[in-house]
Amino acid sequence: MSEVSVFRQYAKEAMRDSSKAASEAEKRTLEALACTWAQASLLSDRVFGSSWSPSERSVSNDQKKEASQNHREG
Repeated sequence: MSEVSVFRQYAKEAMRDSSKAASEAEKRTLEALACTWAQASLLSDRVFGSSWSPSERSVSNDQKKEASQNHREG
């Protein structure tokens, strides 16, 4: 199981456990923990995974021009 999958599983477990919490404070804490694990899975996938690719907005015009030139040359 990949690190991303483990983090996602932890997030699911924290959310499931939050629905069984004994108090509102415990529920909020578990929901925050679930968000932390979900963020960790996204960041881990972004850094280490191959499924992430930059969005159009995150690619500068210079990078687009360079990629276009490289494509034409190659």
